[in-house]
Amino acid sequence: MRLIALLAASLSTFLVATAGAAGADPLPTSRQGSATLETFVTYRYVDPMVGMEAFRLLIPKGWRAEGSATWSAQPALPVQSHFRFSSPDRSEQMELFPTQSYFWTNNSLFLTTNPPGSLRFGTLVRQPVSLQSAFRDIILPSFRRNAAGTKVLARKAVPELESLARGQPTPGVRALAEGGKLRISYQESGQPFEEEIYAVVSQYVTSLPGSLSSPRGYFINYWYIDYIFAFRSAQGRLDSHSKTFQTMILSLKVNPRWFAKVANTKVQLAQMVMKNIRAIGRIGEIAARAGSEMRADQQAAWEQRQQANDRIAQNFSDYIRGVDRFNDPFSGKEVELPSGYGNAWANNLGEYIVTESPSFNPNIGSNLTWRPMPSGH
Repeated sequence: MRLIALLAASLSTFLVATAGAAGADPLPTSRQGSATLETFVTYRYVDPMVGMEAFRLLIPKGWRAEGSATWSAQPALPVQSHFRFSSPDRSEQMELFPTQSYFWTNNSLFLTTNPPGSLRFGTLVRQPVSLQSAFRDIILPSFRRNAAGTKVLARKAVPELESLARGQPTPGVRALAEGGKLRISYQESGQPFEEEIYAVVSQYVTSLPGSLSSPRGYFINYWYIDYIFAFRSAQGRLDSHSKTFQTMILSLKVNPRWFAKVANTKVQLAQMVMKNIRAIGRIGEIAARAGSEMRADQQAAWEQRQQANDRIAQNFSDYIRGVDRFNDPFSGKEVELPSGYGNAWANNLGEYIVTESPSFNPNIGSNLTWRPMPSGH
């Protein structure tokens, strides 16, 4: 995942799924007073191209999940994805946006035959931009084109994103990254919203020896606007929902076998380009043939992305109260849920309730079996 393999780039079709298991009953909150509680369910995305789970995360019960991962024969980004998780009235949502990939060089002969705006192996030729320009000129016009009266409320650097984007050092490649977040307000369909959008501009520059067209040598630069994701709420409510959004991003787990298949497909596509072998129309065959076992370098990259999620989540808001760890009595696994509630329950469908009331019992009036979750350590 570039936040899924980032969570990657363009959406071709939408899968619409209602969160929660079929047949699950609504929680009987009205019969147990007005205790403050929140219920999370596990959302799993199974990639239809390769028939395996790509990622999973916790989302509030009743929220809608929309999105897909789309495969193509583009070596820079073989998987492109876009997902949105939203409340029933769509006032609150977390969105994972497509990665934008670009190519640049100072080789004058190349730029004559491949001018800015053209495509090189499916990648747009464009000069790199700053993060501020990326937000202003690319991200907002592309993903918030229907927003009216957009106002920038705050900007802040996010060093965790920069570290994540640079990754492990590669001999001969200079890695640069500028990561940050932008808080904005705007109106959409007449409703006022407030949103915090994260992104990083990452560049991977390789210097090459001189040639007839560039006797002093030249560079090639593969660069990206990457790890683009956002948390949105009705105006004035964004910080009050920070615990919910934090739980969602913390729980985002990419399947390492799917991650390896994407990485290995990317390698195969790059090799085919170097051998001048056309891959268009063969992506299904290539993906099926690609292995799903990770090499050591892929394992390190996967672990780095997973470890960065909690640091990114902590950076979401100045008002975050953090998370508590609980043990799921059904799966035996540790689960991170919003702090401040003090009490958590689980059922065998992968649903979780957090509540401030120690007397609340979700088994009352329910046809499901709920068990209390002991605190983790």
